[in-house]
Amino acid sequence: RWLGGNTPTGYASESVSKVSMDGKVRKACFLKVIPEEISLVQLIFEKFFETGSLTKTEAFLLEKRYSTKRGKQFTRFAIKNILTIPVYMIADEAAYDYLMENKADLYSEKSDFDGEHGIMAYNRTEQRPGKANQIRPMEEWIVSVGKHQGIIPGERWIQVQTMLDANKSKSYRRPRSNVALLSGLLRCGDCGDYMRPKLTNR
Repeated sequence: RWLGGNTPTGYASESVSKVSMDGKVRKACFLKVIPEEISLVQLIFEKFFETGSLTKTEAFLLEKRYSTKRGKQFTRFAIKNILTIPVYMIADEAAYDYLMENKADLYSEKSDFDGEHGIMAYNRTEQRPGKANQIRPMEEWIVSVGKHQGIIPGERWIQVQTMLDANKSKSYRRPRSNVALLSGLLRCGDCGDYMRPKLTNR
């Protein structure tokens, strides 16, 4: 079931009430597909798989005027967030093997991986006040097959994670000193001042 928080693009949270054996009404939330949003998620996966680039995927979405669930322009951060959430991964044999290999704390039997439902991963992020959420190592995830429909085959979702990991090694590294090759040579086109690198914690 869905425990709350921001609902992933492609789904709405639907509250379901059931009467338990002791006569108490119990409520639980489940994810329900929003077809037009799911199509967009599939497109994002396809475009990233095709280009191998968050920047090119972002440029495509901006050019085609696609917007997020909240009506904003897509950023690389928002795209990466969609690409890494396991909720979209179809619970199939490839998904089961991947989660087992990565030592996720699995609360579903292999037979539950029916090639139809999606994955629910709990304890996936570490939330600290005033800091961006950090993704925990997969062995700390608590994983189950959800009651919602999965949309990205396990093999394709895993391929996308591999591509994202490969991109990490090419990502920008902040300079560690103010010494730079063109320092004192480059000048601002507007004011004429020299351009120099600056280190900051912001």
